[in-house]
Amino acid sequence: MREIIKNTWETYLQFKGVGMHLGLYFAAVLFLNILSKSKKEKENSSLLSGHSLLFWGIFFFPVTAKVIIDYCIGDSVYWRMFWILPFPIVIAYAFALSLKQVHITWKRYGLVLCMAAAIMVTGTLVYTPENFSGAENRYRIPQVVVDVCQIVNEDARENNLEERKVVAVNDLLPYIRQYDGSIRMPYGRNGPKEGKFQNKNCKRIYNAINSPEVDFKKLLEYAKKEHCNYLVYFSAEEADAALGRLGCQAVGDTGQYRVFALR
Repeated sequence: MREIIKNTWETYLQFKGVGMHLGLYFAAVLFLNILSKSKKEKENSSLLSGHSLLFWGIFFFPVTAKVIIDYCIGDSVYWRMFWILPFPIVIAYAFALSLKQVHITWKRYGLVLCMAAAIMVTGTLVYTPENFSGAENRYRIPQVVVDVCQIVNEDARENNLEERKVVAVNDLLPYIRQYDGSIRMPYGRNGPKEGKFQNKNCKRIYNAINSPEVDFKKLLEYAKKEHCNYLVYFSAEEADAALGRLGCQAVGDTGQYRVFALR
């Protein structure tokens, strides 16, 4: 239970980030009922604030959090719970109620400017070099992935191999089948994320290739059980030497990754 509480808090901190939009949302929830005057406004405010209170209760309460994590969406994507919070609606409604209280035209314009400034100041700029980069190719995936797949396909053609099943490091995992869906893999990107693998041996492959000190002999043993005939690993002298001693043939190199055929 302590682990669940820790996970929910860490998820909240990651979602909150460095901006203050969440603080603006909490302030809006607080002022909803204060700003409401008519019966209809009070009903709307009660609905929005009640929804928010219910959400935070479910999100942080250990029992409901554990049920959702274990049986619904998983620990790694628990942050998606925030998708059901109506942030824009709550903030916009609170601003609208505030504007309704002001009847002098110039004051209304001033309040609108203050509202816009509050949104800008509490947010963070997303158009930064860290968040955006130019596409390296028309597929909009890293060019190194294209290079790796081309090496695999070329070697397969030369050796008359119809089936290509690849074990690759995690950096390449989400992209290989985006480029070429005919290339098979022992597990997809959702396996490591959700802890769900086709079988125990696939999980052994994942654990072996991501170990701080890779036991290549065991990795190859597990990979061959799944009929994998290619391994893509980081280009490094020690890894190249170890795989060479185990009979793996290097069939291509991208500079960052080396492709080995498992004959």
